[in-house]
Amino acid sequence: MSIKQSASLPLGSAPPEADEAGFQAWMTVVHAFSLVSKTLDRELIDAHGVSLAWFEVLARLHRRPEGRLRMQELSQSLVVSKASVTKLIDRMELAGLVRRQTATDDRRVTYAVITDTGRITLAAALPTQIGNIRRHFAQFLSEEELNTLRALLEKVVSGQATLGGQSG
Repeated sequence: MSIKQSASLPLGSAPPEADEAGFQAWMTVVHAFSLVSKTLDRELIDAHGVSLAWFEVLARLHRRPEGRLRMQELSQSLVVSKASVTKLIDRMELAGLVRRQTATDDRRVTYAVITDTGRITLAAALPTQIGNIRRHFAQFLSEEELNTLRALLEKVVSGQATLGGQSG
């Protein structure tokens, strides 16, 4: 359906394609994610001065053996542009949570590295984040449903990788 055609729909109506299961499921995923992520972000900031995006960066860096990721890999894993991750790391570096490190063998490669302050911040925020996820997300689903949801979403992530999309 073209934009011109959809503009002629009466208010309050939707094209027939909007009733498809895939479209409805997608709209529900987006709505749930928006609601939960805004709450998680606000509560992390209030409790620890760390946004959800900062928490995600710290968690991803912490999980790496050297506590570092190439900026390019970080951008891909967060599914954001290189410019966005650069700005994010700039702010986190000013806060002392991460630092940049240039590769010794290839000066074009830059890593984001978690600092001791970043590790301490993550350790303090992690119990809050786990509690918030339980309260605002996990409590509404059984363990079996959570495992099914994770498996289903992993299929979407894998599918995107085969289509040439980014995977994280």
